[in-house]
Amino acid sequence: MILAADQLVAHVSAIEAAVDATPGIDHWCSGPDWVLPVLDGFAADATPLVIRTDDGYALLASYPSEDGSSFIAGFEPLWGFACPLVGPRPDLLAAEVAVTLGARSDWHRLILPGLPADGQLARVLASPLSALGTVGAAAGITRVVTTVENFDQWLGRRSRSFRRNLRQAERRASEEGLTFETVSEHPQLMDRLLAIERLGWKGQQGDGITSPSMTTFYRAMIKRLQAADRCRAVVAQLDGTDVGFILGGERGRRYRGLQLSYIESVRHLSVGHLLQLQEVRRVCESPSIDLYDLGMEMDYKTQWAEDHEASITLVVDRTSAG
Repeated sequence: MILAADQLVAHVSAIEAAVDATPGIDHWCSGPDWVLPVLDGFAADATPLVIRTDDGYALLASYPSEDGSSFIAGFEPLWGFACPLVGPRPDLLAAEVAVTLGARSDWHRLILPGLPADGQLARVLASPLSALGTVGAAAGITRVVTTVENFDQWLGRRSRSFRRNLRQAERRASEEGLTFETVSEHPQLMDRLLAIERLGWKGQQGDGITSPSMTTFYRAMIKRLQAADRCRAVVAQLDGTDVGFILGGERGRRYRGLQLSYIESVRHLSVGHLLQLQEVRRVCESPSIDLYDLGMEMDYKTQWAEDHEASITLVVDRTSAG
């Protein structure tokens, strides 16, 4: 069965369950909290192609190519965190996807990111999808993660110089009166975060959450997260003025960091580091969170986390369009 985009709302709970039943994938970004806001913010040229079967969901869309043809991928081909095929029997799901897509002549390539790097799920999917064409694999994305079972243990895994810098930053910020406010349920949270971002380096470059697509994406995501009590946000204040923020969300036993920003005038206070430290302390104290996911691998994140989760992308090049 192919679902229209406006039918997805009625299937959110079932999609959540299908995501949770899929082994090894990024369950946070493969779920509706992430992939449905992507449709709002980044899919203006996409035509949703959602396939529902007894064995799960294929959260796909058709995208125009520069040569006038089309390719099919998940809702979120920009970064590649999300796995588009979710369900407890991925082999049977992929077989039905192959039948459905095989009956269409309007695409030349199928791109399935977000598969575990061990290749096990990719092999399961590749067998039935090989009926559509040549199947290959490419490197995907690597996320940086850290366990948060205990703050002292987490801190003990950091370098001596990093721990010293954090202590100095906390002392300096306390002397200048920097405070932190939890704003997870604030009704105008996105507007409050935007006001901070516009005065930071990302906002001044038209990057980050101030770009139109990212604003739409995060506004929709925050709305979903707040409705499900999964939104986590903290604002740093100096003299009663918002000067920085950290935004994340919880799903299952994982906290996913989403955005962090601060205004340029408080850079000397290490506000970004202190906001990150606030969240690490909080999740370490939370009995419901085991893992802090800092998202896409970047050099600075290795100070905060020591483990990695990698993915691969499956690509099917169609051999015929008949």
